[in-house]
Amino acid sequence: MNVTDDYIDEKIPTGFVRRRAEVNDVELSYLIGGDGPPVVLLHGWPQTALAWRFLLSPLAHAGYTVVAPDLRGAGNSQRAAHGYDKDNQSDDIRSLMRHLGIRDKVRVVGHDIGGMIAFSWARRH
Repeated sequence: MNVTDDYIDEKIPTGFVRRRAEVNDVELSYLIGGDGPPVVLLHGWPQTALAWRFLLSPLAHAGYTVVAPDLRGAGNSQRAAHGYDKDNQSDDIRSLMRHLGIRDKVRVVGHDIGGMIAFSWARRH
């Protein structure tokens, strides 16, 4: 870790943890917390999962399991050589849900490119 990483991790709300998962040929970093039906928050460009930091705790307190990944190439996720199209990134998120054992319906919230990925996910999965 460096000073920047320490500063960023200080912004993670209580009750949330940062984890990593190898999915769809890329290693994604994600924040997770809460307990209940899953909601996935997909950030915009050039942001990270911490763009949602003010919504994480309220959603968890409302009874959701909140998953906020750093999209492929963003934040603490791996910078892959390819695969940045919205369909492939929706596969990244679907694979992350499978990794977490989430197979039920998922509420998806997207901003900017995250919105395009969310639309692709809804259309394809």
